[in-house]
Amino acid sequence: MSSHTSQWWDSDLALDIHECLKQRHACMQENATRNLHGVSDLMYLRRYLVDWMALTCQKFRLTANSQHLAVTLYDHFTDLYSVSMEDLKVLVICCLQVASKFEEREERIPKFNHLMDYLQWELKASDYLHMELKLLSAFDWNIGFSTASHFKEFYMQVALSARDLHVGRPLGHNREEIHMYIEKNVNYFLEVSLQDPAFLGFKPSLVAAACFASARICLSISPTWTAELRQQTNFSWADLSPCIEIMLRLHDEDRKATQEMGKSNAFPSNQYQAPLNSTGNTPIASPAVSSEFDEGIVSRQPRYGYQPPQHPNHGYLTKRV
Repeated sequence: MSSHTSQWWDSDLALDIHECLKQRHACMQENATRNLHGVSDLMYLRRYLVDWMALTCQKFRLTANSQHLAVTLYDHFTDLYSVSMEDLKVLVICCLQVASKFEEREERIPKFNHLMDYLQWELKASDYLHMELKLLSAFDWNIGFSTASHFKEFYMQVALSARDLHVGRPLGHNREEIHMYIEKNVNYFLEVSLQDPAFLGFKPSLVAAACFASARICLSISPTWTAELRQQTNFSWADLSPCIEIMLRLHDEDRKATQEMGKSNAFPSNQYQAPLNSTGNTPIASPAVSSEFDEGIVSRQPRYGYQPPQHPNHGYLTKRV
C-alpha cells in the first residue's frame, strides 16, 4: 500500500483493504512463479544484506514499508535468478530504490547520485538501469507485495483491550504508555522477521500478527491473544504458535548475546518477562557502517557447510529452472 494513501486503517473500508492486502500477497506469489523456497546461492549472505539495507534505510529516513518491500523484492528475485557477486551490489541498491519509489513520497526518494556519494561507490547509472529493468520485468512490473509491515497499523488499533492486565494488574493510567511500548516491541519483532529466513515460509499478515502476540508476551500482558486481535487479524493462537515460537527463541538469543556484551539493561533477566522499557531496538550484529559493504561480503563465510558456486556467471543473471 503506497504511503500516498494515508491512514487506510482508520477508514470505513479498512476491513476490505485488509482482505485485499492478503489476497494481493497470494496473487503476487503466483505471479512470482512460485512461493519462496530460500534456494538462493547467496543465502548465507542474506542476514548481512538485510542489516545493511536496514541501516541504509535509516540513513535516508525511509519508512518500514520501504525497508520490508526492498527485502521482499531481494528475496523473490534471488529465489528466481542466480546472481553473481559482482551483480549483488547493484541489486541491493536497485531493490531499495524501487521499493522507495513505490512506497515513499517523491521528495523522500533517495537520488542515485546521493546514494553513491554516501556509499562511496562508483556504480554506473547504465548498470543500475539495466538491473532495474531486470527486476521489474521479473515481476511483470507488479511489485506491490504485501509485507508484514503493511499490516502493522491496522493491528495496532486493537493492540490493547479494556480487559487486558499487565503483570496480573489492570492497566489503569498506564494504558497509553503500555500501548507505546507494545508498538516499540512490535517494531523489534518486525526487524527480527526480516533478518531470519525461517520467516519466509509464513504469510506476511501472520508474521505481523505473531509480532503482536510476541510483544504482549515480552511485556507480560495477558491474555496473550484477545478476541479483538483474533477478529482483526483472522488468526487463532494455533495459527500463530509456530511463528511465535521462533520469534521468542530469537528474542532470547538476542537477550543473552546482549547480556554477554555487558548491556544487561536492554533485556529482562527472566525469559519472556519484560519491564515496559524492554526490547524495541534493532537486533545486534548489524554491520558497523554502510561503506564497509565489500569488506562485509568478503568476511562472511558460508554457514552450515553451504558453499557458494565455484564458477560465478560473470555479471549475467541466470533464471532458475
